[in-house]
Amino acid sequence: MKDYYEIVDKNGVAYKDEAYFESAEKEMIRSHALCLKISSMKPTDDGYRELLYELFQTKIDDSIAIVSPFYCDCGRRMKFGKNITINKGATFLSAGIIEIEDNVLIGPDVKIATVNHDYKDRHNKYYFKKVVIKNNAWICIGAIICPGVTIGENSVVAAGSVVTKDVEANTMVGGNPAVFIKRIDQ
Repeated sequence: MKDYYEIVDKNGVAYKDEAYFESAEKEMIRSHALCLKISSMKPTDDGYRELLYELFQTKIDDSIAIVSPFYCDCGRRMKFGKNITINKGATFLSAGIIEIEDNVLIGPDVKIATVNHDYKDRHNKYYFKKVVIKNNAWICIGAIICPGVTIGENSVVAAGSVVTKDVEANTMVGGNPAVFIKRIDQ
């Protein structure tokens, strides 16, 4: 049986009745159970970091702070740099892969999605698209990042924004949908 991490279509299209979805369901159940444990703890509690390592199936750098409660549906699909803060209430739907580079700040209640349903066949057809958050980006409170988006280096996503398109480096975006606000001088 194929592992669902091997997306069969280069466009990231998958169907629920395909055999590899069984492994996807197992990963989601595994990740959900670990997130429930993580979310019942403080980041300073004994065993907290070990649960994060188990969730992500790798040892994450000690400079990474993830504040509970936290939810990630596919821990194996997350990739981290260093010096990252993910504040409380974050929800990551990461089946399509989320990559977070160094020095990233993610505010409270941020949502990141890497999967979407087909609008005609919404119960059976899915689209998986990676989200990348580049070095030194700041995603402010309550922002939503949609599938396939890259947040550019040194950029800022304003509070409550819904990001549906790539964000250029050294810019600030905001709104629903998010639009360019200004350049950021470094």
